[in-house]
Amino acid sequence: MTKRVRTACETAVLIATEAADDPDVLRATIDLGRLEGMWALLFQRRQEQQDRHAAEIRALWRDLVDRDDIAALVDRLRYQLGVVEARSPEQRRLRDEVLAAARAMLRALADRSGFTALRIALRNAIAAGRAEGMVNAVAIAAERANQIGLDWNIAFRDAYQAMERLDDLWADAGSWLSRMIDGVADDLGRTLADGLEAGLDRDALIDAAGELLTGDTEAVAFTVDWAMTTAADEGALSLYQSEGVLQIDIISAGDGRVCPSCIDAEAGSPWHIGDQPRMPLHPACRCCYSAAVSLAHFASWFL
Repeated sequence: MTKRVRTACETAVLIATEAADDPDVLRATIDLGRLEGMWALLFQRRQEQQDRHAAEIRALWRDLVDRDDIAALVDRLRYQLGVVEARSPEQRRLRDEVLAAARAMLRALADRSGFTALRIALRNAIAAGRAEGMVNAVAIAAERANQIGLDWNIAFRDAYQAMERLDDLWADAGSWLSRMIDGVADDLGRTLADGLEAGLDRDALIDAAGELLTGDTEAVAFTVDWAMTTAADEGALSLYQSEGVLQIDIISAGDGRVCPSCIDAEAGSPWHIGDQPRMPLHPACRCCYSAAVSLAHFASWFL
């Protein structure tokens, strides 16, 4: 019973009280309360998955980074650019060259033995996202059909095992790894450029870069979150397509943080599959696809 669920239930009861003469108000109130409860569990599970995989990938990322590499990068930049203050057009040149050097250093990590473990971990995170998306799709369909008893853990294990045979997950992992490296390189480039412009000495530059690369790197967590959210939406969509669904709805999280683009996507429902906006519409998007499917095909997921 989170604050969100409690508020939704109180609102539902208030609406029911104000519309007591409406013959459908009781069903609407019960459905709203049930849906809120399901959404709370859906988002809780998704967040737990993302937190777990992000922590693992962050740890593997930190193991890849070597202070000697950072020192070599700093020395090279100080030699190439000098340790003078940069202004106007020189400031732009400095930032471009620092960013290029940061990207080159980080892309070289692909030659390290630990890079394979990082790629595997990201592939597993994407697989978990897709599996969770498939389970979410069935959970939403079960809510529509008023069917209870979904065992989320059994469903997830079953869906995740099916991911082992999907070769395209490796391509996805490679693509997201490239995004991750570019994101970290952007942060590293800004940190070093700011430090050079501020006149930091060699050790201070190395410390600043090391803190960025070995701390709780935001670019790494951001990429994992985005990759898993995308995978969840792809998992739901693939399940609907395999079940022969022709139309789907887009459901937003329904709170005050929903952006105008998501509101418009939800308002355009139902969408013909193939014409719908590709979810997520943006990083940290919480919208989901929704459609009715035959739950008989997933009987083993229910108690």
